[in-house]
Amino acid sequence: MMQRRCVVGIVLACMLGLVSVGQAQVGSGPGAGGGIGGGVGQIPGTAFGGATDPGAGPLAEGFRLIPSILVGQRYDSNVLFMAKGRSTPGLSKEDWVTTAIPQVRGLYTGSLATVEAQASAVGEYYAKNTGLSYVGTRVGGLLDVSRLVSRVWEGTRLRLSNTYSYTPQPPAFLTGDLSGEGANPFVRGFQVGRVNTQTNVFNVNLTAPLTQVLNVTGAYTNGFIKFGASQAQQPGQLLDTHYQTYTTGLALDLSRQDTVSVNFVGADYSYGTRGTFTTHGGTVGWIRRFTPNVTLNSTAGALVVEPSLTTGASSASTVAPVGNVALLWNGRTTALTAAYNIGVTPSYQFQSATLRTQVVTLTLVQQTVIPELIGVVGVNYGRGDQIGAGTTGFSYTAWGGTGGLNYRLTPETYLGATYSYSHNNQSFGGQEFLIERHMVQLSLAQAF
Repeated sequence: MMQRRCVVGIVLACMLGLVSVGQAQVGSGPGAGGGIGGGVGQIPGTAFGGATDPGAGPLAEGFRLIPSILVGQRYDSNVLFMAKGRSTPGLSKEDWVTTAIPQVRGLYTGSLATVEAQASAVGEYYAKNTGLSYVGTRVGGLLDVSRLVSRVWEGTRLRLSNTYSYTPQPPAFLTGDLSGEGANPFVRGFQVGRVNTQTNVFNVNLTAPLTQVLNVTGAYTNGFIKFGASQAQQPGQLLDTHYQTYTTGLALDLSRQDTVSVNFVGADYSYGTRGTFTTHGGTVGWIRRFTPNVTLNSTAGALVVEPSLTTGASSASTVAPVGNVALLWNGRTTALTAAYNIGVTPSYQFQSATLRTQVVTLTLVQQTVIPELIGVVGVNYGRGDQIGAGTTGFSYTAWGGTGGLNYRLTPETYLGATYSYSHNNQSFGGQEFLIERHMVQLSLAQAF
């Protein structure tokens, strides 16, 4: 059963180009109670939350080590992520790409903790642009020590996670996100050109009961994005960015169906010598559990944005809205997440700046009438506008979609097919940059 779950996660992650991005999210998403998205916690970045395994469930006691490999072939209309009307001498925008991804996944469940870890190498060969061929990597882990800390403070839940990736293909969106949280500031829709990119995100989530209905909550995230050599001509400079966020608050269970919360939220963002900015404010939240399979999560609030940047943008403090609403439906044959998020995030190209960003996502995993066949759909829309723009403002709009089918040939062998399209329009200093991309991919994965 765990072999099947591992294979599907790899197949979808690779088919949709998600193997190269970390995500600041912890947890099992909407599937914690069973159904098509059921199971234990997922390593951040797991495509579709691991929801494509119909046999997902709690891990048995003990240790498992699961090796696997994926091979794939795709047509890619824009391997350089290059804006329309631009070119790089000696390189072709379109190409046929062969992918091979060996991976090792480790699972452990004991009396005090649960651990899930995986490490993969991503190798790609380009038929036309052989010089673009590369080997990247992605490693991640999730540690749940709730049972250990519950011995000290009964009912406490504590989870830690970390993901690291190295890739020349930084994605714009986290396609396949079933959590509805939209927390990662590096996947809000903005697309940079092809460039060697490192990302790392560390996350901690804590919940501790004060009474039977009142809990204290806290979360901390620390992450960075760093850029290296670029294989394509970039329309503007790239900015290494580091950030940390912190949240603390109280959550009150009004009933079995309703939970309300109040939170303090803050964040620090740094561009090194190009300046910093901070945010701090508050949110109120409401969780409504309509049925065991349908949940509505919502938060709303405001942030004070205090910039100290070197770009000529206004250094005056401003107030910006922040919030999230997500409908999570996790049934026996269907997992669906529809979400909207608004927040303040950094700009990591053109100039150091604060952006008001909005993201809309729709993710669907559907068991078909053929038991071995699962369909997946991911649709994303994003918009970003500079806050307190100086003489050269920056904004972008982006949208895209992915659709695919995954067929189980045997319990350990999966065949997948997907099509993806992305559209990213950027505006800076009176210039427009449009990046479009089509991808069609076939893949075969085998677990051992």
